Amino acid sequence: MHLREELKISKPIEPGHEVALALLLTREHVSRILEEQVFKKAGITDQQFNVLRILTGGPKDGYLIGEIKERMIFRNADVPRLVNRLAGQGMVKRCENPQDRRGSRIRLTPKGDAFQDKVRPIHASVCEDIDGCLSDAERDQLLILLERLRDHYRWMLTDKA
Repeated sequence: MHLREELKISKPIEPGHEVALALLLTREHVSRILEEQVFKKAGITDQQFNVLRILTGGPKDGYLIGEIKERMIFRNADVPRLVNRLAGQGMVKRCENPQDRRGSRIRLTPKGDAFQDKVRPIHASVCEDIDGCLSDAERDQLLILLERLRDHYRWMLTDKA
């Protein structure tokens, strides 16, 4: 369905505005699919899942809060709050940081690891379906174009700072 039809816009949309709307609407659809098919059923938020995913792929001694924040999809996430909630659920733990006692290292617990093992295949299956309507060449092209846009946005954000 065309963007204007889906959003019930009768007038032409400026090119930059059209791309922004298309990206936001697509993000909304993907977020809703993941929320309904993965996160809600697992009893976790997308940002909590992101923290667990980061820790799963990280070093055995864990990450500092700042290191987790650098790897988050949502860069303005309140990582200390997310970690506290996950710690309250027994999925992560704070460990002493021998290099700097002011900051603790965050690690997955066995419960968090088991949770990831349970949710990972469901998440992977839903993610496979997300780009299932694209050929391999279309998928590769889309990824190239999205990377170009992200690089442009990074330049815009750094230039204005």
